Amino acid sequence: MRVADLTAIGEAASSVGSVFIVDNTFPTPYLCRPAEFGAHMVVHSATKYIGGHGDMTAGVVAARADLLPALRLVARLTGATLSPFDAWLGLRGLRTLELRLVRQFANAMAVATALAAHPKVARVHYPGLPDHPHHALASSMFGDRGFGAMLAFEIRDGGVPDARLLLDALRLVLPAPTLGDVYSLAMHPASASHRGLTPEDRAKIGIGDGLIRLSIGIESASDLIDDLRQALDQLPSRD
Repeated sequence: MRVADLTAIGEAASSVGSVFIVDNTFPTPYLCRPAEFGAHMVVHSATKYIGGHGDMTAGVVAARADLLPALRLVARLTGATLSPFDAWLGLRGLRTLELRLVRQFANAMAVATALAAHPKVARVHYPGLPDHPHHALASSMFGDRGFGAMLAFEIRDGGVPDARLLLDALRLVLPAPTLGDVYSLAMHPASASHRGLTPEDRAKIGIGDGLIRLSIGIESASDLIDDLRQALDQLPSRD
C-alpha cells in the first residue's frame, strides 16, 4: 500500500506538458482531492466506496474544462452511459460516504495495529502506521481525515497453502476480489488480481505468496480483529 507523491508527479508532468491523470478510487474525494495537487483528470471506480454497498457498477471522470469535449465524445461513441438505477444507487451512496469512511478508516487503523502485533504476521502495509515508509507523506496529503481503509499483511514464512487456509478460516471477513464495500473483504493477490504474473515479477512489486489484502468495512473493529486472530491462529507454527 504505497502512497504516491502527487505534488512531485504533477510537477514532473507539467514540466514535459503531459496530462496528469489520477485514479482516486482508494482514497475517495473525502480523503484526497488530486486536482488540488495539479491533476488534470481524476477517475473513480464508483462501484467501490462511492457506491459503497457492492450493488452497482459505475465510473466517474472529473477533468479540466478543456479536456471534457474529448471525454464526452468517447462516452457518446461508446455508449458509456450510466443506467438511471445505478445513478440513483450512486447518489444514495454519496449521502453516507463520510459516515462510512470515518468508521472504515478507524477500523482499518485498529486492525492494522492488531495485526502488526500478531506473531504469525511478518509485516503490515498500512500508511497509518508510523513505520510505514510513506506515513509522513500520507499525513501531509490526507490531513487529519485518516489513512484509508485498504491494508495488506504478510503471513510470516507463509505461502499459497497458508493464504488459502487463512481465507477459508475467516468467518466474518468475506473472501472477495473487490473493495470499498460496507463488508470487510479479504483477497489473495498472488492467486487473484496478479495471478497472470510470474512469481519473480510479483516479487519485484512486493507481492509474495503469503500476502493478504484487506478492504475494511463498517463492522465492529473488535469483531474483525477477533476473526483475523482466530484465522491466523489456525495456521501451522514454524518455530
